[in-house]
Amino acid sequence: MRVVSIIIVFILCLAGAAGAQDFTPSVRFLGDLRVRSEMDSRDFNLSTAPNTFTLLRTRFGLEAFPAQNIRVFVMARDSRVFGTETDASGSFNTISDGKNLDLHQGYVEVGKFLSDDIMFRVGRQELGYANERMIGPVGWSNIGRVFDGGLLRFDLEAVSVDLFGWNVAEVQAYPAAATPASTASVTDNGQNFFGLYTQWKNTGTHKIDIYVLYQGNRVQTSSVFINFKRVTAGGYAKGTLDAFLYETEVAYQAGERGAADIGAYTLTGLAGYAFSNSPLTQVAAGYEYLSGTPTGETDYKSFDPPFATGHKFHGFMDYFTNIPLHTGNLGLTDLLGRVNLKLSDRMTAAAWYHQFRLAESSAGED
Repeated sequence: MRVVSIIIVFILCLAGAAGAQDFTPSVRFLGDLRVRSEMDSRDFNLSTAPNTFTLLRTRFGLEAFPAQNIRVFVMARDSRVFGTETDASGSFNTISDGKNLDLHQGYVEVGKFLSDDIMFRVGRQELGYANERMIGPVGWSNIGRVFDGGLLRFDLEAVSVDLFGWNVAEVQAYPAAATPASTASVTDNGQNFFGLYTQWKNTGTHKIDIYVLYQGNRVQTSSVFINFKRVTAGGYAKGTLDAFLYETEVAYQAGERGAADIGAYTLTGLAGYAFSNSPLTQVAAGYEYLSGTPTGETDYKSFDPPFATGHKFHGFMDYFTNIPLHTGNLGLTDLLGRVNLKLSDRMTAAAWYHQFRLAESSAGED
């Protein structure tokens, strides 16, 4: 309802009036520019030349504090590939405009919302938790992931609790003018993403997160999306024991996907050792298992990380960035090793080893 926007403005006015004393408004500008060239030989054919690209991502924004406990953040983004501008006829043209500009983030954040321990943020925003296996902004991407919606954070003594809701697929057209034809009710087959994410405090050198995430169609009978509702519940832990380090995450998915019941899971673990006073700063080994759907199985058993930053975990060549699509619903296992080196005070290096296999065999292959 349109009255929602009036309520939000009213809340901001109240918060601004309450904090008007002894406060100086401030604004700061920020941004980044990244140029990255890539050579792509993912056809795995040594007899062919690699494809080459140069990507440009430009971000510019501002962060404003117009009143006490009020934060406004706006960031524009332009993402493009060198040499891809074309004119109306489709011909390459150096004076054409491809219009790659978009709003990357734009939100209002209210601190001490209703009480000192609550923060409320609404708008378009990045979101990332833990190591981003489940939810991440995909910083490596030339665009990056953002969500449209709102987040409520309770910063309590023992735990920080996030409640959020995002609109990730809107299929209803917005009528600019209120006419009977344009405002008639139509079936809403969009998709929402809700979550409860907790980050526990007072755990010393250990980090512990527990979460429950929900994705689903707003209407389960849909001609646009496959009938879909899914809950992902899991936990994440990371920490150190003297020079030893560990990181692990476990999650299970249940729900419905079309006529099939969902029952999928992931198990991940990494252990390592940090060296002091040595060019070799760290060694680590780990294992990841993403369940798959066996051939002939009627239930859906392929684990699907909801909005992960896959680039961080499944090889920097980005061959498995969309799981389970890129693994044919057969899941994935990854045996990995990592070595970190300190080359100088300003330069470090890391070497990764991955051995990927399908979690389920396909036609005798895995």
